[in-house]
Amino acid sequence: MIVAPESLLKYSAIELSRALHSRQVTAVDLMHETLHRIDAINPQINAVVSLEQNRDRLMEEARRADEILDGIAAAVNNNDASDDSFISSSKNNDWLRGIPMAIKDLEDAQGFPTTKGCPIYGTYNDESTSWHFDNQTEDAPYVHRLRKAGAIIIGKTNTPELGAGCHSYNPIFGTTVNPMDVSKAAGGSSGGAGAALASYMFCALDGSDMMGSLRNPAGWNSLYSLRPTVEWMEEEQVVDDELVDNDADDHNVKMPWPMSTIGPMGRCPEDLALMLQSMIPAGRAELFDAASILDQSSEQLSQIVKGKTIGWLADWGGEYPMEAGVLQQCRESLDIFTKGNIDIQCVATPLFSSKELWESWITIRSHLIFNSLHEQIGGDRCDVLQTLKERGVKAEVIYECERGFKLTKEQIHDRLRMVQAWSTCAENEFGSKYDFLALPSSQTYPFDASLDWPKSIAGKKMDTYHRWMEVMVPVTVAGLPCVTIPAGIGSRGLLIGVQIFGPKGSDAKLLQLACWYSRYCKGDYL
Repeated sequence: MIVAPESLLKYSAIELSRALHSRQVTAVDLMHETLHRIDAINPQINAVVSLEQNRDRLMEEARRADEILDGIAAAVNNNDASDDSFISSSKNNDWLRGIPMAIKDLEDAQGFPTTKGCPIYGTYNDESTSWHFDNQTEDAPYVHRLRKAGAIIIGKTNTPELGAGCHSYNPIFGTTVNPMDVSKAAGGSSGGAGAALASYMFCALDGSDMMGSLRNPAGWNSLYSLRPTVEWMEEEQVVDDELVDNDADDHNVKMPWPMSTIGPMGRCPEDLALMLQSMIPAGRAELFDAASILDQSSEQLSQIVKGKTIGWLADWGGEYPMEAGVLQQCRESLDIFTKGNIDIQCVATPLFSSKELWESWITIRSHLIFNSLHEQIGGDRCDVLQTLKERGVKAEVIYECERGFKLTKEQIHDRLRMVQAWSTCAENEFGSKYDFLALPSSQTYPFDASLDWPKSIAGKKMDTYHRWMEVMVPVTVAGLPCVTIPAGIGSRGLLIGVQIFGPKGSDAKLLQLACWYSRYCKGDYL
């Protein structure tokens, strides 16, 4: 097990930000400790990839951050402000100044390659037996916003090939393992981020979530994550069209809302709030205010969450097979909320057909994956599969594309109607019975890292590479916000979490709930 360091790196992002802005800590010292920690730990974990090799450049960035922080501190002192320098800075979106970060290797960061763990984006040199990928010339929009908030980007975090699957291994960088037990998987597809946070190489990181990619690694690494309301994170305004329209392109059906979204992961919910505030597009900044979480005392949080109701969906009425111990451990974790007069109600009858949800999801997922790769590769649709096979793309992606190629517009629209039906059902449950709903963050504990995916759970065969993550589908297909909280260590010494979700736009309420839980577990209410 990788233990926490007795250094700056044991602190949360918000704690480090306060220390940097009060000038108790320098960005140079933080960068030095970060690089030292990565050198010592990453060879065991393999979470950080494409690390910047020019250490002088990184130290120079840290020195420039210190100069800016000195100026901020001097301005606050000269103005005799009542707020501390951190609060003043956070209002100016400068709270990450001097804090090192790495970006998930599915997204672009200027000066670093975006490999997506996939051979199709690079070239292999037989003589040097190594891969080459071109560095990106621009940041993804949210990465640019993180830089504007002061983050120093020093590398990327590992992911499954093309982000397909919840186990982070690929032919370019290999396998990321779990810091709690390095023989086990770290999860995915934001597995590199989860392992890097859990092993204290970074304090807060980005991720993305299509089918649990923020939720699964958080649960398996004792972390918090937020899958935001999906429309919030879109760079362009989502047009409210009819669910079924008359697209001119029969092979590119419009989705009612995004199925994948970026989001934050960290060791405390307060960090998620500030990360979300920095990641969200400027045009939607008014939708979320981190102060609704950060400015609440523990007593105020108690009043905010008091009387709320969480519906515990467990195994969806027996329809989701679960590894022994998962449900009990998650339920015991949820019972902590009762200490805050939060009601936990068991939902014994499934709210919706799990079969319809699954069939709808795999139809939509295959459609989206195929069309995304077709757009990237170009050429005729009929040539996409052959191109992927020739370039050695993994079998799971080929499986998705074979399904996606065959789908008709009518089949996709039929499944989208089912998605809308589930979304309406969930809205009704939130409006009449529950404030939030909860499920385990995975159907299994972390499995052996040498496996590609578990072939059975509780004696039930998994018929696809992602069936063992079916528990993620209800949140994804409805586009709902979801916070994941750690549920502790099980009897075999392995970790699991709980995903708690609510209606669209309830992100702040979910983070308030997670903050109450985090503070209670730390002893604030004892």
